[in-house]
Amino acid sequence: MSDVQPLFHGEVQLAAWSESHTGGAKIVLWLSDPADLEAFRVMTVRKGNVAGQRMACALVEIGDDEQPVQPVQQAAENPKGGPLAKLAGMWCDNPQFWEWIRSKGARCTGHEEAAQIIRKTCKIGSRAELDSNRDAARVFNEMFRKPFGYWMGGAQ
Repeated sequence: MSDVQPLFHGEVQLAAWSESHTGGAKIVLWLSDPADLEAFRVMTVRKGNVAGQRMACALVEIGDDEQPVQPVQQAAENPKGGPLAKLAGMWCDNPQFWEWIRSKGARCTGHEEAAQIIRKTCKIGSRAELDSNRDAARVFNEMFRKPFGYWMGGAQ
């Protein structure tokens, strides 16, 4: 596959994108030189003037300085917090939770220290991961939810 020559290489500009239940997800690109369209014309002529050929594609956004632009993190990479993350957030604001953590021998004087203890114990970067990471959820439930609930119930 290393001997395969690219069908097209050059600069393009994103003209539009769309997504629908009938047409699927699409992008439209403007070519910088109309002559670049010839490679695509030849490809469809070979197939009886029908489009739909599969291609591999690698696109990198370039800035005004002609250098690659770092992609913006997508929401899927930063999951929003669900019920476990919200519960952990509420507990991190609760002085009784801080007291419970201190009763276990750890230093905890406020929200940030409580949040750090949860993240470190559950091996996550954000409490939002509690709802998308099964191992972290299991650890949270075993190390915080059950024991703190038991402690709050008066079994100190």
